[in-house]
Amino acid sequence: MTVADEIAEVFRAFDAQLRPTAGDRERVAAEKAAVVRALAGSGAPVLRVIETGAWAHDTAVRGLSALDLVVVLDGARPRSAARARDLLGASVTASQRDDTGTGGVRLTPAFEVPGPSAESDLVVIPDSAGRWVRHRPGARGVLLSRIDDDGALRMLVRLLLAWKYRSAPGISSYYLETVAIRQTLQQRSFSPLWDLCWIWESLAADGLVPVADPSSPGGSRSIRPAASIARAIEAQFALERAASSARGAVNASLDDDLDRVGSYLQALFGEQFPPL
Repeated sequence: MTVADEIAEVFRAFDAQLRPTAGDRERVAAEKAAVVRALAGSGAPVLRVIETGAWAHDTAVRGLSALDLVVVLDGARPRSAARARDLLGASVTASQRDDTGTGGVRLTPAFEVPGPSAESDLVVIPDSAGRWVRHRPGARGVLLSRIDDDGALRMLVRLLLAWKYRSAPGISSYYLETVAIRQTLQQRSFSPLWDLCWIWESLAADGLVPVADPSSPGGSRSIRPAASIARAIEAQFALERAASSARGAVNASLDDDLDRVGSYLQALFGEQFPPL
């Protein structure tokens, strides 16, 4: 087995640790059902609830990824996204427990696009800045299924999310998923280590700029890296450190130095990363 093969194998082993179990998925399904019941009893004008995010896309990190639900509401859309969230009802918070196998529940209010020619799958949701934008909740999952025929992209997303939860929680998970998709569209994966290195170095060099969402209506909507400029600035140091450590691991792999590769990877992901 070559050094590259050993590194790829240890990444697969780590990814297996990150994947939710069947029991986790059962608990998440029960949590979704509890939220839907809470919404039904809250008086909110709910038309339907759509599961999105990491659990729907099969990129969830066990015990850390939130359950993302888009709640499509009836009636006129308020100008304020905060007001729309209030419509979801305070009773839903009672179902947000810590024993569900998720990082909590994240509810996103949505409204159908009005007009006789409106498309049935098109809604408007608030972006990270609270502005209403057009969105297709199922489009991201369709795109992932089309381009991730071997599971390498979803593994890359889970690795980025595992790093995020440990080192840079202020970065948007959707942003990192978008960056991983962009990387895959530009260059098919041949090594998770190289993929991570290229992504972190690119983000560090560009300064966490917004990126176009290929699954948005028209494929041009920009995704912000964080909820605020301050959060993005806070994440920049962790990002630069990740880029440096990943490059160190790449260089060590070229020298066939597995001990150094392992040290760099544990610095990135923690001691739970399997030893080489």
